[in-house]
Amino acid sequence: MQSTEPSKPLFGADNNALVALVSVNLMIAVTYGMTRMVYYLEGFPMSQFYDEVVHHFMLSPYYQEALEKPWTFFIYNWSHDHFWTLCGNMIWLTVFGNILQNQKANKHLFPIYVYSGILGALAFIALGAGISFMGAELSIMAIATAALSLNPRYQLQLNGTGGIPVWLIFTVYFILQLATHATGTPVFFLTLNVGGLVGVLYMYLLKKNIDLGNWMHVLVKKCNGFSIDNIHIVLTVESIKLIKHLTDKPYTSIFIPSFGLLREWFTCKKRIMYDGC
Repeated sequence: MQSTEPSKPLFGADNNALVALVSVNLMIAVTYGMTRMVYYLEGFPMSQFYDEVVHHFMLSPYYQEALEKPWTFFIYNWSHDHFWTLCGNMIWLTVFGNILQNQKANKHLFPIYVYSGILGALAFIALGAGISFMGAELSIMAIATAALSLNPRYQLQLNGTGGIPVWLIFTVYFILQLATHATGTPVFFLTLNVGGLVGVLYMYLLKKNIDLGNWMHVLVKKCNGFSIDNIHIVLTVESIKLIKHLTDKPYTSIFIPSFGLLREWFTCKKRIMYDGC
C-alpha cells in the first residue's frame, strides 16, 4: 500500500484526527460530569441522574430497547461514566493513535473509530451481554490492531532511548484487557475482539487499495469550512443566551445552569421519542 497522506499533522492542526478524537471524548466527559454535579447539588438521587441522563448515552444490550435509542449506537463509544476509565482509555488511544499517525495513517483514525463502534455495538447485543455499556474500549482495540496490522515491526521511538515494538505495546494492552474483562465479563471481552477484527479488516482492505473511509474523507472535505472554530462560536452564542436567561432568575448562579433547565431539556428529549415535545 502506497500512502499519499502527508506526514504526521502538528498537534494543533485542524486535520489532527487524534486530537479531535480525544477532544470530543473529553468535552462529552466534562459536560457529563457538570450535569452530574448539578443533580448532586440540587439534592436529587443518582438513580434519577442515571434514568434521565445516562440512560441516553449507554448502549442497551437488548435490540428492542437499543432501537428505541438509535443514537446510542453512535455515541456510547464517545461517553464515559468513570474518571479513571476515561483516563486509561485516552492514554491508550493516544499511544496507538500516535503509532498510526507516525505511519501516515492519520486520516484513517476516525473511520476505524466509527466503524468499530457501530459493528462492536451490534456484536455486543448479539452476544447477549446482559448489561448496558458506554466507553471507547471497542474503538481503541480496533485502532490498536490496525496499528499492529499496518506494520508489526514498527517501533515507537522514545527520546534518545531507543524504540518499543508495537507488538509489545499491543501485547501489554491485550493482557490488561484480558485480566480486566475475561473473568468478570467474558462476553464483553469477546466483543472487544470483534472491535479488534474491525481494525485488522480495515487495514487488510486498505493494503488492497480499498479505502472504507473514503466517503468520510470526501464528506470532511465538503464540510471543510465547518471547523472547530465554528463550533466554538456557536457554543459561545448559545452560552450568552443561556446566561441571559439564567440572570433573569435571582436564585440561579450564572456559572452553573439550573437543574430545572437541564432536567427540562433531557425530559423533553425523552418525550420527543414517544409523545413529541
